Amino acid sequence: MNENQSIPPTQADSSPIEPVPAIRRGWLRGLLSYPAWMLMLVVSAIITHSLFLLSNRPDSDLESATSTPLGIVVMLVQLAGTVLVVAVFRRFIDRKSFVSLGLTFNVRFAKDMLAGVLWGIGLISTVFLIIFAGDGVTVTGVDFPWGLLGTMIVVMVLVGINEELYVRGYLLTNFMASTNKYVGLLITSLIFSASHLFNPNWSVIGLINIILAGLLLGIYFVHRRNLWFPIGLHFSWNLLQGTIYGSEVSGVNTPSFLQTEVSGSELLTGGAFGYEASLVTTFVLASAVLALHLIYRPRPDSPAVNS
Repeated sequence: MNENQSIPPTQADSSPIEPVPAIRRGWLRGLLSYPAWMLMLVVSAIITHSLFLLSNRPDSDLESATSTPLGIVVMLVQLAGTVLVVAVFRRFIDRKSFVSLGLTFNVRFAKDMLAGVLWGIGLISTVFLIIFAGDGVTVTGVDFPWGLLGTMIVVMVLVGINEELYVRGYLLTNFMASTNKYVGLLITSLIFSASHLFNPNWSVIGLINIILAGLLLGIYFVHRRNLWFPIGLHFSWNLLQGTIYGSEVSGVNTPSFLQTEVSGSELLTGGAFGYEASLVTTFVLASAVLALHLIYRPRPDSPAVNS
């Protein structure tokens, strides 16, 4: 062979070639996915109301159905829609694998998922105890139908997976691909908060706190590129807030173990939106964001995390 003859790239380098995304800019891929996800939510709502008609439940009974097997079906429909949107965009627009969004699971991430669950328990318990100590909430009784606990656990797991898969998994991954990772975290947290504008009884403080919650759920992902910690935190925060402590979860009522009454300033209690609209929650979430950043940020001697 002539020494000057070029060698085909496939022979010169056997390493696989990274597929080029159909849309080069990650932030644009993220933004284009949002209307598709919102359309999926609309379709899911239509399917949900159809299920209610078939089960002879009035539309006004939506909240109470959350704690029934029908609530599990509703959340499975929503999750299926999210998985479909994310899978299509990941395969045909990003041209990368679905698992690479942060669904790799190993011993380290199993421990981090447990840590996320414990962080969620600790944070919402702190919020409850501070509001309780400030006479913002009174426990009037203990009355929880234990048979519903398993249903609520499944529902809250599905809620956590559904929102984390899209917001932190797909959206944040793509914003981080073309912007500063902290800028991407802030933008996706704003989008996360805006998606709660359709929830009942929302307030300005509540939306600010959901932005902080987005930062909290995303700061781990920014540093570790894995979804298991935020899924665990999201699940335990929602479960304890509604099912144990008796607060509305982003304005939505659920059956609870503690029967409570709130009184006094809504700045303390959060009012009808729940503890997520309390200034106590603002302080707790802001402190937790800083703490998680300091715990999980890369150290100089840490191995690089692949995006």
